[in-house]
Amino acid sequence: MPSLALSAAPWLLPAPAWLAAGLAAHLGWFAACEKLFPRTAAPSRLARQSSGPLATAATAAPAAALSSPPPRTGASDFQPLPVLAVFQETEDISSFRMLRPESFEFAAGQFLTVRVQVDGKPLVRCYSISSAPEATGYLEISVKRQGVVSGTLHSTIRPGSMLAIKGPNGKFTYPAGDDRPIVFLAGGVGITPLMSMFRHAVAAEPMRPVRLLYSVRNEKHITFRHELDWIAERHPQAKVVVVTSEGPFPIGHFAGRINETLVRQFVPDLAGSIFMICGPGPMMDGMRQMLALLGVPEPQVRHEAFEAAIAMSKDESAPAARAVPQRAAAPAPGAVAGAGPRLTLRQSGVTVTVQREQSLLEAAEAAGAAIPSSCRAGVCMTCRTQLLDGDVDCSSDSLDEDDRAAGYVLPCVSWATGDCTLDA
Repeated sequence: MPSLALSAAPWLLPAPAWLAAGLAAHLGWFAACEKLFPRTAAPSRLARQSSGPLATAATAAPAAALSSPPPRTGASDFQPLPVLAVFQETEDISSFRMLRPESFEFAAGQFLTVRVQVDGKPLVRCYSISSAPEATGYLEISVKRQGVVSGTLHSTIRPGSMLAIKGPNGKFTYPAGDDRPIVFLAGGVGITPLMSMFRHAVAAEPMRPVRLLYSVRNEKHITFRHELDWIAERHPQAKVVVVTSEGPFPIGHFAGRINETLVRQFVPDLAGSIFMICGPGPMMDGMRQMLALLGVPEPQVRHEAFEAAIAMSKDESAPAARAVPQRAAAPAPGAVAGAGPRLTLRQSGVTVTVQREQSLLEAAEAAGAAIPSSCRAGVCMTCRTQLLDGDVDCSSDSLDEDDRAAGYVLPCVSWATGDCTLDA
């Protein structure tokens, strides 16, 4: 009402003085409104307009309950982020939207490490970011309900909850700086990092041809279904092909699995395209073999290296991961025959002898020292620890040059080559 009265005053009293006073008061009123009623980020409804009760979103957290998260201090530090909303995408997949710190940057395809408390114990798992880097004010992870940690997220996290996250990490990222067509091959929940890339592609490179071939069990398991349809309708350079292995088969979708015929049909330039694959291990192996038979050069085929996340999809309660080569620990100079190198954990005040074929993480755990870990495959970076003294053989390429220069190693895939000390 004050705004309406002030805007009408110059017309009722057209004198120049009243006109100037009215405009000044009008602008002052809007400035006061901005102070009294600040705008808060609200969940976008674009991708959440699915039909049926399962697709409804949880109510967004009240603005008063949320505070701006602390500045990001590095990919190795956990920081609590408030949850803005929870969206149920399918029967067993939900997206958790968190307030994004202003300084938080990531590349489409990277993942976060999430820490939750289960029975009083901290547990960590890694989840791909499904939102695009262009998304303003929020981050999303899309999680399938399975195992201990993901089950805890589904059952306990609500708008207004806090999630401790670390990252981002991961080298399976959108191929920027390249105008060649992109083909995403997704299987099941493997859609999550590719969805971040797909969203990024249409936002950042709207002229670049992009194809998404998405394989699921049946219609109920199509994640992001309505958003995918929306993107395909509004972006002529983007094509979405959904393949279901079980009926009923929706109109416009394909029955069976992704095969050579479908790829040839929807990818006109096989040899000139970049392929990004993410899904269960057998699916990725099959796709790579198929593309090789189709003549796609191997350097143009990239797949999600975070195999631990795929292994955990079967049994998240166990530390499943890809097989890593075992190393025989070299004895320290002057050590007694048969004795291995000595590992000292400075913070824990523990010194332990590293046995043959034992990683530094395994040696620390055997001594009762807790080094946070998740994938145990040198990928998720959860166990990243600084080497204070000595030499180790770290077989992972996940560490960047800055990490290595600062002396960081990944104990889960590091073997002692002599006595050494970790800051753990």
